[in-house]
Amino acid sequence: MTHSTHTKLEYKDLAGGGCVATLTLNRPDQANAFSAAMMDEITAHCASLSRQTDVRVLVLTGSGKHFSAGADLSWMQAAAKLSFDENIKESERLRSMFEGLAGLTIPKVAAIRGAVYGGAVGLVACCDFAVASDTAKFCLSEVKLGLLPAVIAPYLLRKMKPGQLRRLALTGKVFSGAEALDCGLAEVVSSDLDSALRTEINALLAGGPEAQKAINNLFDTLRAKNNPQGDDTVRAISKARAGAEGQAGLGSFFTKSTAPWIRTIS
Repeated sequence: MTHSTHTKLEYKDLAGGGCVATLTLNRPDQANAFSAAMMDEITAHCASLSRQTDVRVLVLTGSGKHFSAGADLSWMQAAAKLSFDENIKESERLRSMFEGLAGLTIPKVAAIRGAVYGGAVGLVACCDFAVASDTAKFCLSEVKLGLLPAVIAPYLLRKMKPGQLRRLALTGKVFSGAEALDCGLAEVVSSDLDSALRTEINALLAGGPEAQKAINNLFDTLRAKNNPQGDDTVRAISKARAGAEGQAGLGSFFTKSTAPWIRTIS
């Protein structure tokens, strides 16, 4: 376990090899609000995870009752006194955190309970998908402070229905887990978060880990090019079929044996 000031990164070893990592926002007394230290820690954790080869899944969650209330009030007060150029530097720190998370190619799952406000909605959108409690509450609250969800906008636009996103950003209204599901921010909403999360992790652990990384890479590449058909898709499937994992998976399928990468958590 890597336990920093405002976050902790834990690993659960899997029988047969590999592990599931959990990155926890760990300021429960402040509803896991972002501090400068927390942002730097998340960025550092993501850099560390990007260098590891045995992590199969990353779960992002919050300690205590809430996922995160967004920006810390003291950090916001300090930012309000900064010049434009100083604010640029602080915003770049924020961007580095989001880019570090979004750029990880291992499957990333947000596990959500309680409040998800402001920039925390961006963290959710940086994950591949989200599993939320049916009592979770979301809010793009920036507009009520005369601000805007600028740095998180690229991630929100990739996930959420455009009309709903614009409505929620313009009004700053609080919305439910069911509404998050409808607008594309969350993919699973359940009254039993732990059970639903376990089901989703086990589904991920049944897939080929190299194929999952390749899926994320391919989808990002295609999105950047406006989703064309072409050499990227042909090369991706050809590389997978000829690679060791693809060969093992096809062999297991035809012999009706268990693929070598399959793991489970209980």
